[in-house]
Amino acid sequence: MARIELRNCTVRLKDGLSGVGALTASPPSATDTDLDIDTIVLNTADTDLVPVGARFTVAGETTATTVHTVTARTPASSSPTTNIVFTPALGAGTYVNDGVVTFLPQQIDIKVGDGEIKYTEATEYKYDKDRGNLDTVREGDEVPMDVSMNFTFEHVKTGTSEAITPIDAIKGINGAAEWVTSSSDPCEPYSVDVEVVHEPPCGSAESETIVFPDFRAEKRDYDFKNAAIAVSGKCNATEPEIARG
Repeated sequence: MARIELRNCTVRLKDGLSGVGALTASPPSATDTDLDIDTIVLNTADTDLVPVGARFTVAGETTATTVHTVTARTPASSSPTTNIVFTPALGAGTYVNDGVVTFLPQQIDIKVGDGEIKYTEATEYKYDKDRGNLDTVREGDEVPMDVSMNFTFEHVKTGTSEAITPIDAIKGINGAAEWVTSSSDPCEPYSVDVEVVHEPPCGSAESETIVFPDFRAEKRDYDFKNAAIAVSGKCNATEPEIARG
């Protein structure tokens, strides 16, 4: 994932990948960088094909670095996946045969530079009248949240062995072709979650994480002169999910 630094903010694009697998053969050891796995059940079209870029944890690992990223798989282009190569290496832990491998959403961090991210919440109200006079107020239809992002124009399409570009992740194509929609309904158009983590650099101020769920880009503006890409769209939500600390 590319990295977005927006005045002490990190912005991530995340898909909806989830599922489990199990360790096979001899249990792994610390410093190992590949695993034999089976009994894979993922929420993808090909449920036992592990995407390159998938993030996962391994039951029994006790070190602080517990999230790993798949860099290669065997077989490379068919399923079921029987072995995964990953980074970083396994840390200390107690590993056993059939130990659970838990898959997490794929994600990229985007470098925004001097860019920005904005969002707008809207509420619709209906004002009823009684014989021409204002009487009561009712809530109208829900309004989807608007989100816009500006970031540095580096590449539009992912190349060989390069990190996934933001546009690929937003569209679910090229290097992100195996990304999974973040929507709970697979029949809906592809979407991603946009996560903004704000970590104030001063004092003991708490960090804050803001998630814009089920974002779909409706407009993408490419500016060669200013080396910038602007993306705007809507979320299938009326407001973001916000957590402190």
